[in-house]
Amino acid sequence: MTLIEALPPAGSSGGPDALLEIWARLSKPFDVVRTVSAIVGLPATEVAQAVGSDIANSVEAETLMAGMHRTLRSLATSLQTQTERCIGSIRGPVLWSETMSARASSFGDEGLFVCKTPSRAYDIDENRVLVAALNAVREGAQAAEHNNPHALDDPVIRAARRRGLEANRYLEHPSLASVTRERPTPRAMKRTRSGKHRKSYQAAIAMLERAANPLDLEMVRALCDERTRAQHQVLIGLIRRLEVHGGTQLPPFRVEQNALFSGPVQYYHSRLLGDRKAMSGIVIGQLLVDVPERLHDPNRKRAEASLKARAGNRSTMVVMVGDDLDLAVTRAIELANA
Repeated sequence: MTLIEALPPAGSSGGPDALLEIWARLSKPFDVVRTVSAIVGLPATEVAQAVGSDIANSVEAETLMAGMHRTLRSLATSLQTQTERCIGSIRGPVLWSETMSARASSFGDEGLFVCKTPSRAYDIDENRVLVAALNAVREGAQAAEHNNPHALDDPVIRAARRRGLEANRYLEHPSLASVTRERPTPRAMKRTRSGKHRKSYQAAIAMLERAANPLDLEMVRALCDERTRAQHQVLIGLIRRLEVHGGTQLPPFRVEQNALFSGPVQYYHSRLLGDRKAMSGIVIGQLLVDVPERLHDPNRKRAEASLKARAGNRSTMVVMVGDDLDLAVTRAIELANA
């Protein structure tokens, strides 16, 4: 069976799922845009547009927006006090020390009082969570149309833009305008989930959870072409064999320089590099491994020549069938020991 025949159908989660294992091996937390860009080979700007559109058009965003009228009427508040100069009236407990100082500087006006007046405060944990959720929708919409020449023609992007404008309008509401714009702390999230107003903020919490995980695996899978899926299969096959040989698990994947790194293994996607002559493929020490540029071309010599042209000073190994994976690992180890 050739490597291509062993691939699961496009869009299928059945069979050997290399992408699922790559996803599980990622070092967490990770930057979704940079990581997905390295995995599927799309520029970070395009991935950011896909992520932003997905966030702004998500079910969670729709639910949040649909319930905002009710949410604004039942915002949680706290009671805070502030000092206020009152003339001819008393609006709270009198602060006599401050009152006497104020009168002394006002020609002894006996109608002047400095009072401690109560007021509603909206800048509390629950409302910071709500503001962060609205901001996630707005930023998602902005990312969806940023540097997108087809923004006005794409109905999905237009829908995201409308959702972003709606979120921005709510952010400018007088009750929310003074709320701190910052990422909610774990304490704030916990308090919002368990507080007496938790029902009013359930949609905001769900929106933040959605924004923290904007792309599920199936969406990432849809961005992979056939050659990318073949490379993923080779990548995981090599890592598994190296772990068996070394008797230890390789480190989780991290993203550096638009590539995936795991111990001695590196994965550079050719589609992301944009230059067919640039070094791309799977690097194990001094060995460059890759599938043929033309997946269904049975000519091994032609595939080897194409790979050597972009290998630089590295040795090369084209993987066309499953047995080539064992040969590649053996060769990489021999080069490392030489």
